[in-house]
Amino acid sequence: MRTLREINRGPKRALLWSAIPGGGQVYNKAWWKVPLVYSGLLGVIAVADYNQTQYRRFVTALEARCLGDGNLIVVPYAECIIQDNEFSVDEVTSQALVSARNNANRSRQTAYFGMIAVYVLQAVEAFTDAHLQDFDINDDLSIRLSPTVTPDGLAGAGVVVPLGSGKRRKREEARVRLLAR
Repeated sequence: MRTLREINRGPKRALLWSAIPGGGQVYNKAWWKVPLVYSGLLGVIAVADYNQTQYRRFVTALEARCLGDGNLIVVPYAECIIQDNEFSVDEVTSQALVSARNNANRSRQTAYFGMIAVYVLQAVEAFTDAHLQDFDINDDLSIRLSPTVTPDGLAGAGVVVPLGSGKRRKREEARVRLLAR
């Protein structure tokens, strides 16, 4: 006979499995979430790759204009020969290239943080899903007025809001009955 521990997934194990992207979702038997995890990661990686390509284009253009890498704009010196590239000097100013390079760099770094965020979110989702495996979903959300007894022994009226079907309490009562035999 299978025990409750064998049926339920351990949240810590789901978190360990999520070291591999999508592994926690596989551990929790939520196979349909794996494509979502990978599409999120691949989407952010594609954005980072695009911004890296743009960044390299602008840095190369700045270097071709003998302006350094754009971090330190130097006056073109006599030995430097300005080379033609995809951004002609007549159409695009050097300051516009520096600004475009900075924007591409900022977008690239944001995409790197996005990769980390997607990775962490899939791990948190696997951990949370494993915690909620035995969460009792019941339609009984009624409020009842019933007598209650306080720890001091005083009786009074109280409001009872039943959340769940009481499976946990029934299990504990059955366990107590077994131990009482």
